[in-house]
Amino acid sequence: MSNSVDSAANPPAQKRFGPILLSPGYGPKQVITFLFVLCVSYCMNEFSNAMLPLILREQLHVPAGQQGRLTGLLGATQQVGTLICILFAGALADIYGRRIMLILTMIGFMICLVFYPLVSVVYALFAVKFLWGVAYSGYNAGAPTLSIDIPDNSSRGKFNSLVLLTPLLATSGFVLYASKLPAWFQSMGYSPHASLVGSYWLAAILPLICIITTIPFLKEPKRPVRENDGGGVLARVKGLFSNIRGVLAYARQNKTFGLIIFIGSVVRTDTVIIGTFLALWIVNAGRVAGIDAIQATKTVGLIVFIRFITKVIGAPLFGLIADKVNRTTLTLVSLAMMTLAFGFFGLIQDAFGVWMIVAAVLVGFAESAEGIASQSLM
Repeated sequence: MSNSVDSAANPPAQKRFGPILLSPGYGPKQVITFLFVLCVSYCMNEFSNAMLPLILREQLHVPAGQQGRLTGLLGATQQVGTLICILFAGALADIYGRRIMLILTMIGFMICLVFYPLVSVVYALFAVKFLWGVAYSGYNAGAPTLSIDIPDNSSRGKFNSLVLLTPLLATSGFVLYASKLPAWFQSMGYSPHASLVGSYWLAAILPLICIITTIPFLKEPKRPVRENDGGGVLARVKGLFSNIRGVLAYARQNKTFGLIIFIGSVVRTDTVIIGTFLALWIVNAGRVAGIDAIQATKTVGLIVFIRFITKVIGAPLFGLIADKVNRTTLTLVSLAMMTLAFGFFGLIQDAFGVWMIVAAVLVGFAESAEGIASQSLM
């Protein structure tokens, strides 16, 4: 009893990460490790999306007329894996900590990256995508919660800007160069299939490095045990369902909060559509134009790079705007921007022309506005 009183009277000293004041128990090493985990997670997701058309064409030889429907089904399978496991992942993150969930996510990513280029039938690809969704549920349970746990409340805005900008910068550069890996392997004399295997297995090293660095450095302070923390995982999951009912009831009373829930589903849909179909469009347009799929993938990397750099530029701009205007209005304006950006894609005739770059810039700004506006509104 005296120990708990002493710890309450003398809380751990709060450290800083530059201008950011951290919560008690966290230090610069945890921040750097956490940012590295975020960067790797972003990079793996974009790499997986950019390389999927190569899997369909070079590995499974799926006819071009069937690739769009198949890509949509694979994306839905990944989302189902995430939705099925997210409640359990959240309960496990509360019981065993956020770090273990991020480690499990990296293990799942690494396994998927190893097996992606080895699948020989479409059904096996569905299994890999489902496993990716399961792994991503661990990221959703651990990373957003840590982004709340780590900063002191007085530095939350600065920390969220760092959390947003760092992965965007890392991913823009990674995808630009990683999309050239198959062409690089091919220039060394490897077959298209061997080039694909080499690219995926080289990318799989990143989650492994992440696991090695996460275990010793991303330590979490011990949280006090509360009276309602008992009952194990199943009891926690039942409590989560009860909390969801409470959240929905509150959304009916608070219209702004209801708007936030709606915006969350819209933003998620935008991200899934871009990540799922943009690379497929460019690769198939390359086939019609007589451009090799591996060479077309380099263009995919360039478009993703431009989109992410635009998001990096837009984030601080819309952050300043969000502090000066009505945030509900800004959120609605950001939705209108995304509508215009998506509509612009429908007018493009040449996937390798300058208008595709313009579309990537428009989508990048719209995504940046959506993210900043919705977070500020929350």
